[in-house]
Amino acid sequence: MGKKTYAVSFGERFSYALGDVGCNFVWSVVAGFLTLYYTDSVGITAAAVGTIMLVTRLLDGLTDLGFGLILDRTKTRFGKARPWILWSTPMMAIGLILLFSVPDSLGDTGKIVYATATYIFVAAFAYTASNLSYNTLLALMTNDQPSKISANSLRFICTSLFVIALAYVVPPLVEMVGWSMMAVIFAILATCCFMITFFFVKERNVPEEKPKEHPKDNIGAIESFKILFKNRFFFTICIMFLMYYINASIFNGLGVYYCRDVLHDINLYGTLNACYMGTKFVALLFVPFLANRFGKWKLMLSGWSIVILGMFIMWVASPNVYGVMFGALLRGIGLGPISACLFTIIADAVEYGEWKSGVNQAGLTNSATSFGMKVGTGLGSAIVGWGLAFADYNPNLATQTDYTLYCEQIVFFVFPIVGFVVSWIAMYFTNIDRIYPTIIKELNERKAKNAATA
Repeated sequence: MGKKTYAVSFGERFSYALGDVGCNFVWSVVAGFLTLYYTDSVGITAAAVGTIMLVTRLLDGLTDLGFGLILDRTKTRFGKARPWILWSTPMMAIGLILLFSVPDSLGDTGKIVYATATYIFVAAFAYTASNLSYNTLLALMTNDQPSKISANSLRFICTSLFVIALAYVVPPLVEMVGWSMMAVIFAILATCCFMITFFFVKERNVPEEKPKEHPKDNIGAIESFKILFKNRFFFTICIMFLMYYINASIFNGLGVYYCRDVLHDINLYGTLNACYMGTKFVALLFVPFLANRFGKWKLMLSGWSIVILGMFIMWVASPNVYGVMFGALLRGIGLGPISACLFTIIADAVEYGEWKSGVNQAGLTNSATSFGMKVGTGLGSAIVGWGLAFADYNPNLATQTDYTLYCEQIVFFVFPIVGFVVSWIAMYFTNIDRIYPTIIKELNERKAKNAATA
């Protein structure tokens, strides 16, 4: 068998991957430590934190759809998605610093207002523009399936290693320099990663330009959404993104509490992430081969099944550290192919929509990813905050009550298991693999025909 060739160079695929590292310099810190910062350092109640995050994320879901329309109508010398990566980078950097710099001089109400305003700025505007354009860039970079799968695998290999390091680095770094300076350092590093993606990734899979008199050139917002909602894969992918990020938010947001309160060692949060991310990293190495061999659909169904098993083992074994870590290893194995392929099938859904309607909606279709990420993260964070409040969590106690510990484990394990089962069901109805060759064949034939008659 000949050596596998890619339409996109390794350097460009790696440059694409670094964009997600930039995103995670902001978002993994927010997801993993912002609730802890608010409750234990700022003094905002867990219930208030949960409400802030949920309300913001519901608003954020609407801005995702709106920005999807803007992105589809963007035309610059840099392309559609790349300019938004450039323009949103300063907002992401400034927003991260503002989030972790709540003024001590504010009263309780003032702190809640400040937290709400800065969280809305980051989540509903800065991160929406940055992450939606970044995800859309994958579809615009190439229509070569091996290149897309490889770029996404590299993306999650990089972020897996990063998140492992982050869980170990943030607590001691905060002790040394404080929350605000930690945010400044990460904002600078995030900016460097975003700029590498902007300068070294190109848009070459550009939607075909139609004659100005073409009736589909002037589609309004309502008609655009009508076309989008006829794309049946949009809904099932939305569900999977929603469940994926609800559970990621619970794992990241409650993990530090769980390790400190139930396992009695906050440093085990780093080990828990290392187990999960370590096997996820290994699994990602095999994703390009397995996806090309068996297809994304079968691979992702298997991944969801392994994740469910891993979470169940973690729940049954808790608070046995070794049993919990073994379950985390399985969780990572399952989430490897899911993480890589979930974003890839969005690009496939864009082409499916163009095949069905004749309209390329890369930005609007990719709003499924951003919508699921934002609303899912908001719901997950709200579940963490409300769960801690329901559990009578008290930040002033060195040891939490048995009732609090029991509730922490229910939220940490049972909610994700239910969400992953829902994801498995949604995946069952999202088999694009069986028709994808026909989609690409007919789209290429249309382009060739239009080029010949132009």
